[in-house]
Amino acid sequence: MRSARPEEAPILSQLALESKGVWGYDAAFLEQCREELSVAPADIASLVVEVADEGPGQPPLGFFVLDPAGSDARLDKLYVAPGQRRRGVGARLWTAALRHAAARGAQTLTWDADPHAVPFYVHMGAVEIGRAPSGSIPGRTLPVMRVSFPERQAR
Repeated sequence: MRSARPEEAPILSQLALESKGVWGYDAAFLEQCREELSVAPADIASLVVEVADEGPGQPPLGFFVLDPAGSDARLDKLYVAPGQRRRGVGARLWTAALRHAAARGAQTLTWDADPHAVPFYVHMGAVEIGRAPSGSIPGRTLPVMRVSFPERQAR
């Protein structure tokens, strides 16, 4: 795991789009999601953006974007390259995101999930707490997921 570099923003944006595509969404749907799935250099500068890779010069296997501000941190993105699914990359990214959020004093981590990704997050200890409107597709809602850090809440 390592911090993303601003010049990787286009590569990470493309990885997110390709990762979303594994769920069978058509090209028109994915195009509607393009802006929301994009990572900007400013995101990399102002948020926690971590990349999983196999070493220097190797392509990203996945990444996450975390806004750690406040007691309720926000997971903005967590995507795994299509060819890397079911190889532990998602779990490594998840663990790193939790570590970053907890280290910055978060009591909870919340995010909107793709419906197809809910089983992964539930397996990782998250719960669905509601629904939120999609930022890309009018009329579509997404599961809102949350994980708590009980050791922080007990203090």
